[in-house]
Amino acid sequence: MNKIKTLSYLIILALLLLTISTSTVIAEIKFYAEIVKYPTLAYPEPVLSGGKLEVRLALSQDTAPTDFALTIYNELNEYELEFVKTEFSNAWKGWIAYFKVPEDCKEGFYSMKIAFTAGGTTYDIEMPNSVWVLSGWPDKIKLLYVGDTKTPGGEPYWKEFVREVNLLNPTMMIFNGDEVERPSMRTAWKLFLQHWLELRVPSYAGIGNHEYDSPGVAKTWERIMGYRNYTIVIGNFLFLMLDTGMEGWMSLDQIKWAERAVKENPEKVKILVMHHPLFGYKIKDEKIDVIEVSTIDDFDKLFDEGYIYDSWSGHKEEAKELFKLILENDIRLVLCAHTHTDVTNIVKYNGKEYYFITTAGVPYDVREFDQRNFRLISIYANGTIDVKSLFYNGKSWTDYPNGIPLDTGEAIKPYKIGYIEYYYAPVNDGSRHAVSFKVKNELDHNFYDINICFRVAADVDFEKYKIIPEPEKYDVVQVDNYYYVSIYDVDLPAGAELKFTIASEDDNVPPTIERVKMRSEEGWWIGDLYVTDLEWGVDEVKVEYTVTGEKWLEPELYDFVESFENGTLMFSFWIKGTNLEDGAKFRIEVKDFYGNSVTKEYTFYKDKGLVPVEVTPTPSPSPTPSPTPSPTPTPTSSPSPTPSPTPSPSPTPAPAAPPTTMYAAVAVVLIIVVAAVLIILRRK
Repeated sequence: MNKIKTLSYLIILALLLLTISTSTVIAEIKFYAEIVKYPTLAYPEPVLSGGKLEVRLALSQDTAPTDFALTIYNELNEYELEFVKTEFSNAWKGWIAYFKVPEDCKEGFYSMKIAFTAGGTTYDIEMPNSVWVLSGWPDKIKLLYVGDTKTPGGEPYWKEFVREVNLLNPTMMIFNGDEVERPSMRTAWKLFLQHWLELRVPSYAGIGNHEYDSPGVAKTWERIMGYRNYTIVIGNFLFLMLDTGMEGWMSLDQIKWAERAVKENPEKVKILVMHHPLFGYKIKDEKIDVIEVSTIDDFDKLFDEGYIYDSWSGHKEEAKELFKLILENDIRLVLCAHTHTDVTNIVKYNGKEYYFITTAGVPYDVREFDQRNFRLISIYANGTIDVKSLFYNGKSWTDYPNGIPLDTGEAIKPYKIGYIEYYYAPVNDGSRHAVSFKVKNELDHNFYDINICFRVAADVDFEKYKIIPEPEKYDVVQVDNYYYVSIYDVDLPAGAELKFTIASEDDNVPPTIERVKMRSEEGWWIGDLYVTDLEWGVDEVKVEYTVTGEKWLEPELYDFVESFENGTLMFSFWIKGTNLEDGAKFRIEVKDFYGNSVTKEYTFYKDKGLVPVEVTPTPSPSPTPSPTPSPTPTPTSSPSPTPSPTPSPSPTPAPAAPPTTMYAAVAVVLIIVVAAVLIILRRK
């Protein structure tokens, strides 16, 4: 009996240690949505200037909150909102506080600070990226849609995607689930939220299966992000954000909840978003683009023949009710994720078309040769959906992959992440008297009204700055010690390259080549090149090499990788391994936006990489860049720019490695269990 007791106590101790360690990991995450349930960083509240802002608090009725103060703020503006009233809501199981948005509040994406007293406790809560102020409801929404990344593994793709969102300047963005690998992983949340809070457009997050702690339990998500299912009403648009749970289906209760929401908004344009799809891989494998049904009962045949995604296999009734909800309530667009590959089709019913879009997203684990991608969809307030905008230019329902590519494709070499490359140089933080912007669209896809904004030092009059080339339309706002300059109505056609420089001084200093490192990877040589220009910034990089000494060649692929806070840019280039031999000569030329250049020559050795031969700096004698600077034009009267908010303090694969603390906990558990067994054996 004593042996059994000893073993039991040790095992209980081991489990307690494991639980405490897991709790420690979770405890290091900031729980944004514990008290404020709406709006949150996962679902900003759309509100008109002069309208009423609603804030929901997860507090019991007897707490009776009072003494409210609420501020919304971003990089350019800050407003105190007038408190209107509070009321307790049985439906929301908490208090609702209402505030009036000032009539003169500028359009933009704001963070929120709210302070109040409730139940003897004083609360001071900050909710980043949570309020979306509009001057009027939109006639068109340019929706940027994606899902799946599962940080930490997906962080490189998630980071690049966020950069592209901020450039492409959509009306709003939706991320449809699988934000993190595991909800208890601190590193996963840290990396996801780091880039989520860098988004400059109103962004909405849906829950995926990877955010579940266990079936039916998603407490970590609810404490960080908020609701698992919710609606978004933006003028004449209704978005239904539904929850397919850990196992890939939804209850009849949730479907009935969604039905009530659409019946309360019968005239609105309705879009349904859920993580797991309704239609499965068979649609893609058989290249089916259109499914025609005459009655809801036709669903039975689709289900029985395997066209419905397998997570619904034990839930035919629920799947059919969802199908009925969509077709009988005119939900014309259904957006899904989870599969890590594209599956797209139309359902025709009663003379109408219903579009089902499942996109590959930006996860770390996609099918071999498949591309990570996203969608940029145009939806109009009269119900029209631009069907061409559902796909990458020239693609169609069965021409896979058919999303806008984020990368070359899994296991394809040479490889790059990001076909819409852009940067500001040397840095765009308001400390410099010269900043340049460059963007290159390597896709066969047109983009419109991209976001370009500069921050330059305000210790000189703005009249001393030149903008090269002269933009047709721009706006200037002084913020503390820098000017915030937005350039408007700039389009980015397929294959185009655009440049702008704003400067109050010339640049007579050539750029520098800091270093270049060569590495071998699966039959390729990859060069990582670091270059710097602290004046107007680095513009062009050119790499040439020769083995024979006669014909100079360029790499098969160039890739802009990253810009650093010290003004250094990193580029990579790819060369086939069979093209290089010891003794091959390299020539690297770097030009800045003013026209200065530097050239370095190297000799290649497989064991050493590139060894410098000589340095030949060649400053441009011309004090004037091309194109010739023109006098700074008078700023065109235009609405204030929408700035970024002030930063605030698939199928389930094998999970990524957990944090070190989890390894330590597992080790302790194993040690204790082994010790218990040894004690029992010794006593025998």
